[in-house]
Amino acid sequence: MKSSQDKVGVALSDKVYQKLYRQIVSGKLKSGRRITELQIARSEGVSQAPVREALKRLAEERLVDLVPRSGCYIARLTSEDANYLFEIRKRLESLALQCAFDKFDIQKIEKLREKFKTSLELEQSQMVAQELKLDEQHHSLICESSGSRDLQALTNKLWARIQLFRIREATDFDRARSA
Repeated sequence: MKSSQDKVGVALSDKVYQKLYRQIVSGKLKSGRRITELQIARSEGVSQAPVREALKRLAEERLVDLVPRSGCYIARLTSEDANYLFEIRKRLESLALQCAFDKFDIQKIEKLREKFKTSLELEQSQMVAQELKLDEQHHSLICESSGSRDLQALTNKLWARIQLFRIREATDFDRARSA
C-alpha cells in the first residue's frame, strides 16, 4: 500500500509532467533547448525528485532527450522523423476511419467544415493558429469516432511528437491555407 507521501510525490510528478508537456507541445519550450531538473524544481517550487520522474515520462514519449553527462533537451524532430510519424498516423487513422465509418456524427463533421471555411477569411496569423486547432479537432474526431480507446491513445502519443514539427512549420501561411 502506498503511503500518503508516495501519493503526494506522484501528484507532484504528474503536475510537473502536465505543465512541461503543455509547454513542449505548444512550442513555449523550443526544440533543442536545454532544461535542468534544478531550474524546473525551483520554478515549480518542488524538489528535484518529481521533476526527474516527469522528465523520465517525457523521455519515454520522446518529447525530451536525456543525454548522459550533458543534460536534458527538448527533442528535435527532423523532417525524416516527421515523415515517418505522419505515415504512421495516416495508417492508424485509416484504420480509425474503417472502424468509424458507420458511427460518424454528421452534425459534428458539418460544424467542423464550417469552421474551416470561416477560418479562410481570417487575417494570416489568426488563420494559421485556427488551422492548427481545427486540424487537431478533425483528427481527434476521426479517432474518437472509431470507438477504440487504444487507437486514440496511440494517435495521441503520435500527435504530441508531430506537434513539435508542426509548431516549427506553423508560420507557413500557404501550407496552412491549403491544409
